[in-house]
Amino acid sequence: MRNPRSIIIILAYIAFNAFIVVAAFNQRDEEASSKKPVGSLAPEYTQVEDLNYFHLKEGKPQMSLNAVKMISEGEEVAEFFQPKGIYNYQAKKMNLKYQADHGKYRKQKELLTLDGDVILISDEAEYLAQKLKYFFKKDLIMGSGGVTFKGDDLKTKDHLEIHSESMRAHPEQQFSHFTGSVNGRLQRKKKYEGAMTFSAQDLEVEGQKSLVHLQGDVKLNRQSYLITAGKGDIYLENFNKSLKYFVFNDDVKVTETIQTPKGTSYRKAFSERLEGFGREEKMVLSGAPRVEHGEDVVKGYRITIREKMDLIEVDDALSDVLMKREDEKKK
Repeated sequence: MRNPRSIIIILAYIAFNAFIVVAAFNQRDEEASSKKPVGSLAPEYTQVEDLNYFHLKEGKPQMSLNAVKMISEGEEVAEFFQPKGIYNYQAKKMNLKYQADHGKYRKQKELLTLDGDVILISDEAEYLAQKLKYFFKKDLIMGSGGVTFKGDDLKTKDHLEIHSESMRAHPEQQFSHFTGSVNGRLQRKKKYEGAMTFSAQDLEVEGQKSLVHLQGDVKLNRQSYLITAGKGDIYLENFNKSLKYFVFNDDVKVTETIQTPKGTSYRKAFSERLEGFGREEKMVLSGAPRVEHGEDVVKGYRITIREKMDLIEVDDALSDVLMKREDEKKK
């Protein structure tokens, strides 16, 4: 047998080296566990109350607002509570005013998101919604939740108010597109020229052309007339000109409410196309038009309804026919 003392020394040497190896592995595991991936580092947040916020672009103020509280996420995202502010278009010397319950601004995308009782006012119009996104670079507003648009036509100064479920608008281009349960009112600048109400599934406003497009289940109420059709256009600038003021197509139906000594009656007209002339106060129906009043039915190639008058004109290949109300014939 070997010397017991030698055996003890050998075993002690082996144990010492084993301890060193185990300690080295434990140290490596601790270092690895203490290190976190770069992407998992939490962003730095800054919270400020009762502040005035300014964002400069190329040394010029682009956006300014005040808010009850702001939480900024790094240098890219700022979140606001009860913001009220102004966005400046430097090139066109225009500005945009806004307020909401809550807002978030992403500097890189130049995207302002507003939530809760949103009010946004441009030089041409006022927008109201529960949620609204404004992409400044794209000149694009997207609104949803009880959208309301209020604005005056730049040429005629007619006041237009529109309600819908959602909206896409380009303020600088004076173009707006409304969808979902669209309804509204058009009031002429001169009050005596009257107003009209309308509804549709889809509506577009081209401000530069003073033109309104209606699409899908179109209804228009004007004085004692109700017009329904598949689609229609309203030319705001043509009201006092000898030009078409509105045009409707696809299954056009005109219902006129007539008050007589005997009570209320209804005169109905049907056609594929209707053209309305504001100054002349007349509507021209074409495309297999016909008029029904009680048991009387008249057909022709073209039928003209004279508003505020007790007659219609029917044109065909042979003659012109004048129809008067029964109570007028007895006078």
